[in-house]
Amino acid sequence: MIKEGIKKFKERKLLESLSIFSKLNKSNPNNADILFFLGNIYYELNDLKKSMLYFEQSLNKLPDSLIIINNYAIVLQSLGQFEKAKKLFQKVIKLNPSDIKAYYRLFSMNLENFDKKYLNKIKSLEIKSSLDDKSLINFICSKYEKTKNIKNEIKYLSLAHEYQFKSRIEHNKRLTEYHTQILNSSHNKINFLDKNKKFNYLKNIQPIFIIGLPRSGSTLIESLFVQNNDDCYSYGESSIFDFAIFNQIKKNILTKDYDYKNFNISINPDILLNNLENIYSYSDKKILVDKSLENFFYIDLILKIFPKAKFIHTFRDKFDSIIAIYQSMLIYLPWSHSIDNISKYILNYEKNINYFKKKYSDKILDIKLEDFTSDPKSYLKSIFQFCNVKPSEDLLNFNNDNDIFSKTSSFLQIRQRIQKYNYDKYKPYYFLIKNKL
Repeated sequence: MIKEGIKKFKERKLLESLSIFSKLNKSNPNNADILFFLGNIYYELNDLKKSMLYFEQSLNKLPDSLIIINNYAIVLQSLGQFEKAKKLFQKVIKLNPSDIKAYYRLFSMNLENFDKKYLNKIKSLEIKSSLDDKSLINFICSKYEKTKNIKNEIKYLSLAHEYQFKSRIEHNKRLTEYHTQILNSSHNKINFLDKNKKFNYLKNIQPIFIIGLPRSGSTLIESLFVQNNDDCYSYGESSIFDFAIFNQIKKNILTKDYDYKNFNISINPDILLNNLENIYSYSDKKILVDKSLENFFYIDLILKIFPKAKFIHTFRDKFDSIIAIYQSMLIYLPWSHSIDNISKYILNYEKNINYFKKKYSDKILDIKLEDFTSDPKSYLKSIFQFCNVKPSEDLLNFNNDNDIFSKTSSFLQIRQRIQKYNYDKYKPYYFLIKNKL
């Protein structure tokens, strides 16, 4: 039964997996593996407080399990419990001094956590490390060079992205082609195999999708939106549509002779519906929020299923976007590992979003990061008004850190005061994007 639960989890059938492991936990409440998988499921469902409790119970049973310590620490980090997370990552390093990912996560919380001896240690480990770990080592080195030597910073950053892309080369090639080429010509041509399929029970749901590019202020807006309304539940970056559609067509694009320019995307609606049910039916709150930024590709499809859906489109200066994305380590976005592919993706994104803004002008609200940071309260009011949602009286309240969490690289920024946009931050790096857009 455990194997079946794991299989469902890998297939992103999260509620089916949750049902299996919940039953197993009732019959065997002291099993560390069962508690561990419950922690993982709740993490994917974006219920981080429950995830934390189950990882904590699992760790009590197996206090020296590296994978349990690591996953528990990641949840604590996402919830802003940085000191506890720091101690756990340090424990992982003590138990396994070669665990590069623990060094990376410790580093990502605060540069001050990262003793110089750690830097020397990971450099000494690089030769024998996997490509994935080599990537993280070079990424850390790039951050150490930032503000000191841009040339060295870019050298390390380039290596970090190169290693990361090569770590899963075939998968990354295909997913990059999917996002930068196939969807470029198919964004308005995604069809159901059963064109008469009805989604009657979903038609009255009014989900809110936050869309755009990474590093565009989307996490900040998601956090403020959810925190200021008790009826909202955010599923974070669930990527349901991207996962369900890509997995249905990936066998066809693994062949060398496919023609992406004339590629038709026809998907089984029942598979997609099953994916939606296995995540979106978790919470009984009235308002569903999904911050899968790539959903701008699927606006037509989403509106066929959810006619009342609204889209908040966050964006910033596109040249700043390229640099901000490149300076991040977005491991699961293979197109983000080169300036060329980032540029292609952004051109594709612009084509898509402009097409859909004309087609559904009443469904998409633009929020430019530069403007939002200059007057956040006013823009947040306009977001609530657009979504027909009543906000709390105390907008922009970040006082209760227990209610703020983020599984993205923005987990630190959302706990800081909103600062006005820095127009000069990325200008020293503009030489990287000359003639790219």
